[in-house]
Amino acid sequence: MNDVSIKNKKIQSWIILVLVILNIIAFIFISNKAYIRFDMTEGKKYSISAATKNLLKKLDNTLVIEYYYNDKSKEISGVAQVIQYITDMLREYENAGKGYVNVVIRELSFQKPADQALISELEVKGIKQYQLSQQEQAEAKSLLGFSGMIIKYKDNETVIPAIFQDMGFEFRIDSEIAKLMGGEEKVGVIFSSSVGTLENEFKYIRQVVEREFSDVRVLPKDHNIPPELTVLLVVGGKGLSQYDMLQIDQFLMNGGKVFFAVNGVDVNISQYGMYATPGDTDLIDLLQHYGIKLNRNLVGDNQSYNGVRQGFSMLRYPLWVKVKSSNINRDSAVVSGIDRLNLLWTSSIDIMDSAKDKAHFLFKTTNDAWSQDQNYQVDLDSYKYPVQQGGNTYTLAVAFDGEVNSYFADKDIPVNEVNEKEQFTANRTAKGNAKFILVGCEQFLHSNFAGNDEFIFLMNGLDWLSKDGSLIEIRNKGKFTQPLDKIKDMRTYGAVKSFIIGFSTFGVAVLFIILGVVLFIMRQIRSKKVYEHYKKD
Repeated sequence: MNDVSIKNKKIQSWIILVLVILNIIAFIFISNKAYIRFDMTEGKKYSISAATKNLLKKLDNTLVIEYYYNDKSKEISGVAQVIQYITDMLREYENAGKGYVNVVIRELSFQKPADQALISELEVKGIKQYQLSQQEQAEAKSLLGFSGMIIKYKDNETVIPAIFQDMGFEFRIDSEIAKLMGGEEKVGVIFSSSVGTLENEFKYIRQVVEREFSDVRVLPKDHNIPPELTVLLVVGGKGLSQYDMLQIDQFLMNGGKVFFAVNGVDVNISQYGMYATPGDTDLIDLLQHYGIKLNRNLVGDNQSYNGVRQGFSMLRYPLWVKVKSSNINRDSAVVSGIDRLNLLWTSSIDIMDSAKDKAHFLFKTTNDAWSQDQNYQVDLDSYKYPVQQGGNTYTLAVAFDGEVNSYFADKDIPVNEVNEKEQFTANRTAKGNAKFILVGCEQFLHSNFAGNDEFIFLMNGLDWLSKDGSLIEIRNKGKFTQPLDKIKDMRTYGAVKSFIIGFSTFGVAVLFIILGVVLFIMRQIRSKKVYEHYKKD
């Protein structure tokens, strides 16, 4: 090997080393600009969903998200992790906003005079201080803290006064953004249950609905439905007149959406005991005209039911149906994320042939269910022993979306006999695309029986009706397995996080450089040995 060849190889080695270093520098620069990251957590908790990205794509002006918390809140380990989670997620929003989302994150302190005026201003806007507590092994900690958000878009702004948990955070902020963008829906509630009042036995309905919809109106019977409403929640049907049927029918024909919770059988409780009678509401006839038949029966399930406590024992009560996860329609966004539901004194629903291509079931009983179509027995003593013959499966809730003819297309327009000042004066719509959900049970919303799953189902249903349903999947996002769950304070969490980010961004690049230098030196040593060998020859 001659001197020229050896010299050329040295030049090639230097060129290769320089190119490796330049590639590494370019990789670092591009990775910082491109914001590439991988979320390996369960359920991709630390990544915003496709629904959120689609929402942010609709922005045509700057969206400002201001997040404020105080330094004391971070002394509570659980709150500290929530603050870190919110901070990370808001950075995701900013990145996905493509320049339209500006995020401001401020840690404030009651001890700093410069922060006190801002804290007072935030309190006026609605961000309040709350008592936070934490019980550790030998120490109880209690302090005042706040964690809230102000979202601004164009000339409007909204306030989220308290955020102390990660579950549902993305859904909550997306809902507020949608409102500011003009996507707010107006909800009407028609309440005519035979088993209680909206203020007492069903008091949680309004509270739950108002968490998501700021414009919720309770509509009296025998009144016109305001044209600006977009969705109705109808609980019961007792005492609704034909004029009310006309209002609901025309609401559906003109693009309105309805969530029906209606009993096929009315159960009455008095000092003399319990007895049941066939449901007395014209809503059953209205719905059957659309192809959805609510049966006047009581459904019991031998395999899946809730017991009723009497004294120190639990009594078998198959009329309190417990819907299993395996009997929930996972193809429907309304119930895909729900694992169980409880229905007390529910009736079955049949999808008629005319509606087969327009409706689908949401959940049903097991295959060991039965029904009472007359001579209803609702007392506990009738079900102490499993003597009912099962073997059937019954649909308990359906979702409908399709074109139908008006119930009043070939009928005379009914007169409002109760409220003479309000009569139907609009042009009657004979055909329309109806979208509604029907559950053959009112009691699943009763304050004594309804739980978190039942109200999630209600809100999912209203979302599916009033919106596109894309946000349903993130309603309960959060509360997954916590990465770094052994870290107890914010400083340690931040230090570990900084180390991981720093190592992944620069550490790997440094390792490549070291490897390149080592390989270069080894090649130089080898070339030198070869040169000396041939020089001797």
